[in-house]
Amino acid sequence: MVEDSNGRTDELFTGVDDVTDDDSEREPVLTPEDRPRGILTPTDREYLCGLKEYAQPQTDANRRQEIRERVVNGLQDFVLLSLFLGSDEREKIFAELGSEETDDTLAAMVAFGYLGLDRDRLRLEACIEHGVLQGANVDKLFQSSGRATNVDVSISVEYNPDIEKLYRRFEDGQELT
Repeated sequence: MVEDSNGRTDELFTGVDDVTDDDSEREPVLTPEDRPRGILTPTDREYLCGLKEYAQPQTDANRRQEIRERVVNGLQDFVLLSLFLGSDEREKIFAELGSEETDDTLAAMVAFGYLGLDRDRLRLEACIEHGVLQGANVDKLFQSSGRATNVDVSISVEYNPDIEKLYRRFEDGQELT
C-alpha cells in the first residue's frame, strides 16, 4: 500500500476485493464435447477436464498411459495423412470444421507442439518450416522443377511484465526497468 499526503492508502492492485482463493466449488476449465472418439475417447476427455476421477492410483496411471499411447500414435498418423489422404478428403475435413474451428484447432496443435518441445522456439520454427515445405511439395514428390525450396518462419514471443516481481523490486527500492 502507498500512503499519500492526506493519509489515504491506495492499493497497488484495484478491483480484486471480491477475489477468493477457494477452489472447492470451481467448475472445470473446459467441458468436453459430446462427440465420437478421436485421439481421445469421451472418457479421456472427461478425465482431462476434471470430470472423472479414479479411486485407485493404478487406474489413474493406466488412463494417463493410454492417453499418451493414443496421442503418440495419433501424431504419427499425421505423416500418413499429409502424404496419402486425397486433397478432396482433406478439403471435406476442413470444411466440416469450418474456418473458426480450424484456426482454433490448429492453434491448439501448435501450442501442444510448442509445450512438447519445452518451448524451444527455434526448434518449433524449424518444424513448421519443414512441415510447410513438405506440404508445398506433396504433389511434386517426383518432379525436379516447380518444387518449393525454402520456407522462412520467424517466431518471437513477448511477455507482459511480472507485476508481483515488479512490486517486490519497487518495495526493495530497486529500479523497475
